[in-house]
Amino acid sequence: MADTDPLGKNWKLWGGILAFIAVLIIVGLVFFPRSSAEPETAPTAPAPSVPAETTEPSSSPTASKPVSGDCPALSTDNSFPNDAPETEWKRHPAGMLLPVSSEHGPAKTDGDFWRCFSHTPSGAIFAGLTLLLDISGAGIIDAAAESPERDDLFKHWQSLEQTSEYPVISGYRIMNSSDDAASVEYIGPAGSQYVSTRVDLLWDTKANDWRLDLSSGEPAWDIATDPSAYTDLK
Repeated sequence: MADTDPLGKNWKLWGGILAFIAVLIIVGLVFFPRSSAEPETAPTAPAPSVPAETTEPSSSPTASKPVSGDCPALSTDNSFPNDAPETEWKRHPAGMLLPVSSEHGPAKTDGDFWRCFSHTPSGAIFAGLTLLLDISGAGIIDAAAESPERDDLFKHWQSLEQTSEYPVISGYRIMNSSDDAASVEYIGPAGSQYVSTRVDLLWDTKANDWRLDLSSGEPAWDIATDPSAYTDLK
């Protein structure tokens, strides 16, 4: 589980991520100085094909709670996704461009709460990033499993200024996966470096869907030391 993210208090979660990325670029210049000579480390992964987006956030930060357990049948392929699942990119009402899949979800995108993902490792890939935006950007508390930490974080995020800018996510790697839980790390470019964050998930049998696990606090971002270890989203 990741530690609490020590970002400033004047941004929403995603605005804080962008501010942190800017700091990481500066830090990278100090600890990873550029020179005219050949780099000492292996080259980083190629830049993602998905462009950065700057959009207006959703005018309504909340949405009505959907009926539990109404998710349709999706893929049951539990094989490990060494190659990225077939992906499309669709804009969430909160403003961010997200990867979506007809096989793995989100199958319900009729409001601010994008939900219903396949009960598979591939479903967890699409669920983690989307549910994080659901709760932090769209104000949908039910995107995360119940816990005191979830309630505290939700209140904190709702008290902060919203952002209309979001980072680009270019890849992922699954840290662990089971029938009941999964952890997915996402990666994105930040200047000459890459940053990553880990999202933990729980399977909600009542909702028949994945939910964020925020019991260890807010997902934190850090410098990715080996971008080649991640699978590119297409």
